[in-house]
Amino acid sequence: MWRAWHRYAPGERWRKPPSQARVVLEVADHVVVLFNAPVAELVRERVLETHPGLTRLGPDLLAPEFDAAEALVRLRARAEVPLGEVLLDQQALAGIGNVFKSEILFVERLDPWTRVGDVDDAGLTRLLATAERLLRENAATGAGRRTTSADVAGRLWVYGRVGRPCLRCRRPIQARRQGRDNRLTYWCPTCQPPAAPR
Repeated sequence: MWRAWHRYAPGERWRKPPSQARVVLEVADHVVVLFNAPVAELVRERVLETHPGLTRLGPDLLAPEFDAAEALVRLRARAEVPLGEVLLDQQALAGIGNVFKSEILFVERLDPWTRVGDVDDAGLTRLLATAERLLRENAATGAGRRTTSADVAGRLWVYGRVGRPCLRCRRPIQARRQGRDNRLTYWCPTCQPPAAPR
């Protein structure tokens, strides 16, 4: 079960069963539903600055002024962690989920199993800029459809495409579980070769 936010018009049929809903927010024009969340917590605004779960979050990629310098410091502090795992670490930087993890690494031609410490500052800075750009572009559409491939709206480069040809090199996309949470990572071994250790 994977958690997901969905937005619906009032009265529109949900794409998941109501039994999987954990939070339902209703306003005049929209119904927003959080499905399959293991934990959901409602807090008052005055608690936001001191809430232990929120104060540990890394810089938010969708914040009006994303702190890329702080994000770089937090990534560097995780030098031994593979890129595919660190992008999901919300204490390093907040906002990337499993789909965008794979897509960002593909766009930057970085192997998901490359350690953070094996990427120079310029490479990590480009990675952060791509992450911010893709998340902002997708948040701006508001349509709920994710896209990272500029040539066709709604198309993703690698995510969910295991065994299908890479859109760049035509070699088969691969997938493998990664990290403590055993999340699937999608990548093209040809376009995303392993980095040489530094």
